[in-house]
Amino acid sequence: MTRRRPPATVVRGTEDRSKPAGAVGRGSDRRGVSDLIGFVLVFSLVAAVVAIVSLAGLASLEDARDAQQTDNAELAMEVLSDNVADITERGAPSRATEISLSDASLTLADPIQIEVRDPTGPPDESFLTTRTFNVRPIVYDDGGTELVYVMGAIFRAERQGGTVVQPWSPVVSADRTMVQVVNTGSATDGVQLIESSTVLVRTNSNQRVVAAEDDTSAYDDIWINVTSPRRDLWERMLDDHPAMDCSTTGPETVECEVTVDPRDLYVVEHRIAVDFER
Repeated sequence: MTRRRPPATVVRGTEDRSKPAGAVGRGSDRRGVSDLIGFVLVFSLVAAVVAIVSLAGLASLEDARDAQQTDNAELAMEVLSDNVADITERGAPSRATEISLSDASLTLADPIQIEVRDPTGPPDESFLTTRTFNVRPIVYDDGGTELVYVMGAIFRAERQGGTVVQPWSPVVSADRTMVQVVNTGSATDGVQLIESSTVLVRTNSNQRVVAAEDDTSAYDDIWINVTSPRRDLWERMLDDHPAMDCSTTGPETVECEVTVDPRDLYVVEHRIAVDFER
């Protein structure tokens, strides 16, 4: 009897049967998850860096913008001073100055006191013992910096201190002393305040008064005193004058002695009416 052999095993393809089914698929899944995590981490890092740089850069840009606005306002105050000088020195009837406020304000502030006196002079002379003037400064305030126009001078006051941008000084010599008082006041006799706008500052010649005039005798004890919340800036400005010796007395007063004895003495008041228009 003849035995039949079992049929031969047919091998199809070259698949490696030693690896369990599905092993290749699971490896691909792990690599996909790793790529996704890496992408998320890199994207988060880039986003964080961009956010930090943007915030820091935005703050710097805002600081630069604010500084530029204040510098522009300072230039506008200098133009205002020149325009008022056209009235007081060159006889112009009026002038107008445009100032952009943005987030700032412009106000005609409370008056300061200017005093010119000769305490030893006899009362019957044409120059009386004391002449006192109440002058209202024009103040630009952006919250961090104040720009002040007063008597032809410009002050810049900040939290860390202040500077004299443009000085005021009387004409003082042995031959003649002339004190010109630029007396700015409200054209409407009321409070004037404008915020966050573009304002037109109108200055009009109201009156020119020779408050005192004497060319007949010598004066040997002339004082110019100022009472102002910006006392230190006034003291610094006036003490720089070569013919004046200044010191502070009290929280808001500076007293300055004229160190020459002039033959002629004049005190002239220019009354300027100030009006703010939008």
